[in-house]
Amino acid sequence: MLGVAAGACAALTVLVTAVPAVADQEDIPDFRPEQWSLESIGAQEAWESTRGRGVTVALLGVDIDENHPDLRDNVEVDTEFGGNGNDTEQGTAAGALVAGHGHGMDADGGVLGVVPLANLLVLPGEDDLAGAIGYAVDAGAQVVLLPDEVADDEEQLEATASAARSGTVVVAPAGGEEDLNVLAVGGTDEDGELIPDSPEASSIDLLAPGADLYTAGEDQGQIQVTGTPYAAAVAAGAAAILGAEYPQLNPEQIRSALLEGSQRGAEGLPSLHLPSAVSQASGEAQDTPLIDEDLVQEDSPAVPVWLWFALVGVVLVIIVLVLVLWVRRTTKDPYGVAAERREEEEQLAAERAEQAKAEERPSRRRKGGRRRRK
Repeated sequence: MLGVAAGACAALTVLVTAVPAVADQEDIPDFRPEQWSLESIGAQEAWESTRGRGVTVALLGVDIDENHPDLRDNVEVDTEFGGNGNDTEQGTAAGALVAGHGHGMDADGGVLGVVPLANLLVLPGEDDLAGAIGYAVDAGAQVVLLPDEVADDEEQLEATASAARSGTVVVAPAGGEEDLNVLAVGGTDEDGELIPDSPEASSIDLLAPGADLYTAGEDQGQIQVTGTPYAAAVAAGAAAILGAEYPQLNPEQIRSALLEGSQRGAEGLPSLHLPSAVSQASGEAQDTPLIDEDLVQEDSPAVPVWLWFALVGVVLVIIVLVLVLWVRRTTKDPYGVAAERREEEEQLAAERAEQAKAEERPSRRRKGGRRRRK
């Protein structure tokens, strides 16, 4: 019986050891056969250094199926600007292209995004995208993905400029108003050609896969999607990869790394290539400290040298006084010998005084004598 029990325990141990930790997602397969976009941009090589853990991508103006198995547990829906409705196709598809992590015991099912370990902050509602951009920046999003091309809206332009100053990369589908603070993305098919109904080349900053993309769909299934919003989602994931690996880079440096590290694409436009972009970002990061020393100096008021010496002198005096008091307290009759001796001397003095009083007291004599009888 003992042998059978031991064998069962050993088998159970092997079984438990063989099952990878789903929550950690460290054993995510490199690619899915249907997801040509990951291989096209070279995601596997970029994943050798990071898969986006700790970075947050904000999806604005879309609804999402937060319970989809490929997205569950890394999606936060904030209804500050609108409720999360039932029109979840675009949001769920784009969210999975950014941060899908697959599902199943070893995450071998479903779809993967460019940053499988990233967090998604979803802000439904399209009525106030300018406000949503600022809200996402304040919430700590490193990348913001707009649902549509940049609109001719002064408040939105101000919001994207503020986001860039705050260190957040803003990505949007190409075809709208020109905004130097937004990375405008166009889509290509598997052959590298522009997708149907693509915007003019002059409005495109960067190309990314955008046709027949296998991703998460409604009813907790998978679908294929085509369009610039989905190409923008792939590019947003790429920006998040660079932000996770090199958090000291500002939006302009990340944009530069994506463009300088690109390959020549359709109509001579730059096409996303993650390994080269990571290499470019690495070079930028070597010359960029994690802490802005100039900003620290600006925020810290100048202190005169004489004041530093005065403060040091005061501190030294205080230290010396504390030491003296401590030494005096610890060396003054530490064992109570002096107090005991003083008590003995007081008792002895009291006894001597009592004895002296007794010796000085006069002896009583009887008055008169015996009367003689006559």
